[in-house]
Amino acid sequence: MQETTLGRTRWGRFTAVTGVAGIAMATLGIALAQGLLAASFNVNGKPFQIESAALQGDGFGAIMDNVTKDNADGTTSGQAVARAGFQTANLNGLCAAVHQSVLGLPFTLKIAAGNPNDAVNDIAAQDLVLDGESVNANATMNGLALGKSADDVKMGTSTGSLGGTPGNFGLQSNTANLNGLHAEAYAATIAGTINLTGLSLAIETGSTNCTIVP
Repeated sequence: MQETTLGRTRWGRFTAVTGVAGIAMATLGIALAQGLLAASFNVNGKPFQIESAALQGDGFGAIMDNVTKDNADGTTSGQAVARAGFQTANLNGLCAAVHQSVLGLPFTLKIAAGNPNDAVNDIAAQDLVLDGESVNANATMNGLALGKSADDVKMGTSTGSLGGTPGNFGLQSNTANLNGLHAEAYAATIAGTINLTGLSLAIETGSTNCTIVP
């Protein structure tokens, strides 16, 4: 009798997780079809992974800022972030991994596009902004200006704003080429359009990570 009860309990938890995962996938599919994913993608509780083999960007700006995040106990708190924005960005492959749990069981929502192994920048985005707990890459920049006031940082000729606080640190450059981009991000926003070649959405059991960057 005990074994039967345990079996039913586990099956119920599995059904709940797969059901939530299915809803998440359906919602994301609808968002993609309606172009909503390109507008905003964020996880307030903890950062999610974003990786790309390479990013070539024009109109680059970066500032230090603060965002409000939701805590597990229902409260909110401030979180310092590095906000990086590009007027245009061309990426060689893209992966985003979001770790969630339902009824104590972990799963990962993974979004992938492009082919990071072909050395081709097959993903194009306009007015791309990342709010990251950390942003790591090997970078080459042209026309770099350091120490600008955050409210004065521009993304090239874009009308979009990084919304910096006067007096906070900022930098901008004409171009920024990033190799081996890995970010722990709280939000990714594309105010313009994004072309996702070979888009793949998947729910994976457990906490799995992107593997583009070693």
